[in-house]
Amino acid sequence: APRNRAHTSAKNPVLPQAANTRSSRRRRAVPEPQTKKMAAEAPIAAQPMEGDATLAHTTFTPIQEQRPSPASEDQGCANNCLISTALAGILCSKRCDVGRVVADFAFFPPDPPTYSVPTEDDDIQRIDFNYRELDCDPAYASLRRTDGVAGRCSGRLLTTKRGSRTPCFYFARPGADACLLYLHANATDCGAMLPTYAAFSRRLDVHVLAGEYSGYGPATKSATPRNVEADAEALYDEALRLGFAADQLILYGQSVGSGPACYLAARRPCRGVVLHSPIASGIRALVAPGCCSPVYVYGCLDPFNNAREAKRIKAPVYVVHGTRDDEVPIEHGKMIVANAQQAHEPFWVAGAGHNDLLEVAGDAFFVRLKAFLLAVGKKDDFAVGTRQRRRITGLTARPELNGALVDVVTVESAQRVRVRLVAEPHTEFAVKRENLEDVAGGS
Repeated sequence: APRNRAHTSAKNPVLPQAANTRSSRRRRAVPEPQTKKMAAEAPIAAQPMEGDATLAHTTFTPIQEQRPSPASEDQGCANNCLISTALAGILCSKRCDVGRVVADFAFFPPDPPTYSVPTEDDDIQRIDFNYRELDCDPAYASLRRTDGVAGRCSGRLLTTKRGSRTPCFYFARPGADACLLYLHANATDCGAMLPTYAAFSRRLDVHVLAGEYSGYGPATKSATPRNVEADAEALYDEALRLGFAADQLILYGQSVGSGPACYLAARRPCRGVVLHSPIASGIRALVAPGCCSPVYVYGCLDPFNNAREAKRIKAPVYVVHGTRDDEVPIEHGKMIVANAQQAHEPFWVAGAGHNDLLEVAGDAFFVRLKAFLLAVGKKDDFAVGTRQRRRITGLTARPELNGALVDVVTVESAQRVRVRLVAEPHTEFAVKRENLEDVAGGS
């Protein structure tokens, strides 16, 4: 799977100097002259952008994706056979453990991680950044406290069914109905992505719940396909614990994150699926199809076979992909669209590569994504402006209000709304949705 350029320096460096032993075979340190260029290529603004028309650039680049270009479509049978044979040798050296092979080729967590969190309690109280660029950036500094106040997130440590302890971060958006479950790209982690999550919440007017992968950030265990899939399932369960219904959930998978997103969507109900520069399959991201290609030789062992999983996804699927993506060619996205049961009109971003899709697409990225969210959204009968009258029922705290007619003033959360008594227009209070029933023929 595609990798990103990553900072690989020690604790709080001004600039990365050299890769450590564990990661040197996977990536090179970023020399000083490149840092300004990387900042100019940042995928999304780290600054507040309520109502902004454009995205400002952050001073630190959330680690971007990059790997050698895949083999061309016309590579010969001999070359494919050589690659297949080499993979067979690697598979044997790993005692035929496909997960270990995939972990070597597909997952590239930042080393060291961009952040750490206390692990004494399930509730995360603060975030500590391991890079000076982040630690000194006001956009990141404002997110150190995880108290859920003033646009900050709240955080929890989840325990997956495979025993991993993985952090997740929740950005609540008052009045929003949908919750976006964000599964990030490769060679980054949630610490570097925090301003991105906050920006998505503001620009799309949604709640955002983002989860870490095993082996990334402070999460335990190693990154394998099965562990990452379990991480995604734990994130989905956390959304349900927060009070969201399945039909309020939008699964968002970016690049390698499209793997766990498609896996989850094929097995759990959701409102919709967004795939940002997705891979059609893990092997296809490494080599092209052709005679004796590993795509066919090892097809049954293919990790994150999104093209196959797409056939099982019942929810609408929206794909956005760059037409000049050299790392994961647009054919990957087109294959998923062709296989999806309900394919929403895709967005092929002309001239965009794998790392600059947001910059090339500009505001159109959020306009098109917002249109998809509106298209798949259930009409919320509690939405402000519908003037749908409701009757209070089953209220135990103030039983004298049972039977009273109310109008919805605002939606406070997925569970509670603020209402106004019809008989006393100056009286407003919050009530659970379950304590309101439709009034037949009245609005």
